[in-house]
Amino acid sequence: MAAPNSIAVINLGSQRVSGAVFGKTPGGDLILKRYEIVEMDGDPSVDVSRLPQLKVALSELVAKLKIRGQNAWCAVPGHPVFSRFVKLPPVQGDKLAQIVEFEARQNVPWQLDEVSWDYEVVTKSDLGEIEVVLAAMKREPLNEMYEETTSCGIKVTGVDVGPLALYNTFRYSYPDVDEPALVVDLGARSTNLVFIEGARFFTRNLLVGGAAVTNAIAKEFGVPFAEAERQKCSQGFVALGGAVEDHPDEGVNAMSKVMRNSMTRLHAEIMRTITFYRSQQGGSAPKRVFLAGGGSGAGYIAEFFSEKLKLPVEVFNGLRGVQPERGVNAAAAQVDAPALGELVGLALRGMGACPCEIELIPDALAAARDAARRAPTLILAGLCIMAALGAAIFWFQSASAAIQDRAAAMQSDGARLNKLSNDIRLLDARQEELRLRSSQLEQAVTDRSWWVRLLNDLNQQFDNDLIWLTVIELIKDDKPVTAPLWGGNNDEKKSSAPAKAGTPGAPVYELRLQGLYRGNTEGEQKVVYDFAAKLAKLDAFIMTDFETKRDQYVKVDTGVEEDRYAFHFEIKMPLRKPLQFQ
Repeated sequence: MAAPNSIAVINLGSQRVSGAVFGKTPGGDLILKRYEIVEMDGDPSVDVSRLPQLKVALSELVAKLKIRGQNAWCAVPGHPVFSRFVKLPPVQGDKLAQIVEFEARQNVPWQLDEVSWDYEVVTKSDLGEIEVVLAAMKREPLNEMYEETTSCGIKVTGVDVGPLALYNTFRYSYPDVDEPALVVDLGARSTNLVFIEGARFFTRNLLVGGAAVTNAIAKEFGVPFAEAERQKCSQGFVALGGAVEDHPDEGVNAMSKVMRNSMTRLHAEIMRTITFYRSQQGGSAPKRVFLAGGGSGAGYIAEFFSEKLKLPVEVFNGLRGVQPERGVNAAAAQVDAPALGELVGLALRGMGACPCEIELIPDALAAARDAARRAPTLILAGLCIMAALGAAIFWFQSASAAIQDRAAAMQSDGARLNKLSNDIRLLDARQEELRLRSSQLEQAVTDRSWWVRLLNDLNQQFDNDLIWLTVIELIKDDKPVTAPLWGGNNDEKKSSAPAKAGTPGAPVYELRLQGLYRGNTEGEQKVVYDFAAKLAKLDAFIMTDFETKRDQYVKVDTGVEEDRYAFHFEIKMPLRKPLQFQ
């Protein structure tokens, strides 16, 4: 049984799931009772495997924290959340909500009925101009995270956004910082920038994180992602510029150079964001920089950013305003403090009012809240119904004689209605017969648009211009159904081979895609495999266990020849319900 003043929180990170249990003092301060961090293996940029790993990590975290059955605030990472800061003219009352909804429809890149969204007023100028921040996330991934969390025995109280929870933590833990500051939250899949300037703030998500550094190391040394991650965590550091003596180990020295190159790219993105913040948002240049997140533990990373940004850089202490209990290892907590900022922000949400209170509400949680809100009304309605039933019983008792007099007339009406009922049943049977006939025609009309829908689904899977298709061909039993568009066809040669003895089975239809992909920095052949993985999820195909049988479906030329612009690939996809092709 949880203590009455306990606050359980969970941060659903890209590569680690962390959680904590906080308490609060009579004076309103936070107390850290216990916390746990569970790492997830694999590349966090590969979405296919993240949900199963998330469920396993959550189960382990809940068991370690002993919070099964408790209410908990959760935070989602910044990269799947769309955020936009918008300035509005002076408005009052409920007109603000109407204008914000209008701005949301103009700025959010999805239909509003497809997302869960919220807003928060950031500042109000002396002239009455209002600045608000919009946050929106597609319902499908939000609902999936909610379901995985609740399946582990957690009652989700609310869902916050990681960067905004970090902002609340900064305002709580660093009340003495009155100059413009920048918090750089170095995550696994992306980096969140939080600009704080008095009561005003601004956030932006950069799709450069620790996984990009690990992938660069893996590519440089030709090792798997897991091994590159292990080496980075155990021996990695960011190489310093200038006349600095190299590390005696050549491998470690080379890895530090790779890490510096990746951090240099991140630095360029940070500088562009600072310029945007100053020019477009009217903000001030930061005077102090704080490094947060798991990536802040890399060796010499603070010195690297101090050298590049020409600003004082320090590691963010998420537990600066939190008192640890006796059972908490204080030394370990201080080491993990940069990565616990979101947890503190969630605990503040659990305590009450915060500077920023944006919340993304999953469908199931919205339904539960709506039911709880309507419960008093439903109870009152039930009491009214019971009172009405009592009055009806009294009235029926006093009117029993009149009812008996009408019984005979009702029996006569019943016989007439039975005749009508029989007629209706005959008409229903006739209607069902006609429906069965029309369904065949409807199926024929639907089949006419089969190719259009299939090609439209294929077209929607393209995310970039790195890949294009040259041939889309239907195959029956591994042979083309149609004649080749140009001379020569290897499949015709295959067809000359004698068929196997025995009774032939049902024909197997497949769709063969041939195309080209350009050389790229996204992982070379990975763009083809990502494209095929998206196709595997389409209802039109049967591609079970795609990740383990990927080479059976996809053939890709290796893009290692520097003088070639593009490389060939081929994807064969079994059709789930093909037309009766001739």
